[in-house]
Amino acid sequence: MSLLDLPERLLQRAAQRLLSDGGRTWTCTNGDSIQILSTGLLNPHEGPDFTRMAVLNDGIVHVGNSEFHVHSSAWFHHGHENDERYDDVLLHIVLVHDRPTVDVRWTLVLPLDDIERAIRTRNGPVEYDSSNVDEIQRSAMLRLYRATAFARSAVGRVGPVNALQVLTSHWFDRLSSKRRHPMPNELVQAIRMSIAGSPIGILALNIATVPPGEILMALEHAERARIISEGAALRREIVVNIILPLCCALADEAQRVVLLQWYWSVKAVHPYGLLYRRFPQQDQTYVWQQQGMLEWLRQYG
Repeated sequence: MSLLDLPERLLQRAAQRLLSDGGRTWTCTNGDSIQILSTGLLNPHEGPDFTRMAVLNDGIVHVGNSEFHVHSSAWFHHGHENDERYDDVLLHIVLVHDRPTVDVRWTLVLPLDDIERAIRTRNGPVEYDSSNVDEIQRSAMLRLYRATAFARSAVGRVGPVNALQVLTSHWFDRLSSKRRHPMPNELVQAIRMSIAGSPIGILALNIATVPPGEILMALEHAERARIISEGAALRREIVVNIILPLCCALADEAQRVVLLQWYWSVKAVHPYGLLYRRFPQQDQTYVWQQQGMLEWLRQYG
């Protein structure tokens, strides 16, 4: 039996797992590059297979439905072109592109090798319930939006440099209230006083002058340098919770798109024991996964 002879529902779920990697860029049949920020919800009823999928293209996030077929020609065999329920389908996900789907904005042909690997790992840590994937991704986005709004408010009140210190103090205060063994106050105060002059602080305060195409490299370079004597794990936490929100607050739309790409694609430095205990089946490969689970705990306990 070939891969294409497997049940469509199995292939559909493998496609969902494959597309759940928000850091991966895909090229559609029309040449457009897209990222799947959220695969949305798997629809068990009549109509498109996935609802509320979030697709990033050319700096704009599009939210809509998606349909999966083994062969693209199935779109016509099933009569979708005359069914109004499929009028707002953004993305047609297929394994074999044997007929163009002119009524759909994007058609994405998934590599069969990747689908096969996704099927083989279906019992591993990436085997999510579809609503769980959507909820974690939504929570990760909400967490960044909330932190950015706080940063923007601080900048409006006290200016960028003082806002950076406000954000630093606020995050360390929250961290100390949750930890059984708080960080030494001397370390916290030293970071607070030194962060504006550190490479990551300078990058955040000057993000408006950095061309979008250079932001990812600038972030990678700045994060390598210590603020004082902290380790890489703490510095990554500072970047995610302080520097990134401030960058988003000070950046323009094109720069925010790149910052969002970093958020969805950067890998976590280490796993959180708390999250393993509360979400034993969830993966912690990427920062957004950890942030989404932390935000979910914040909302629902």
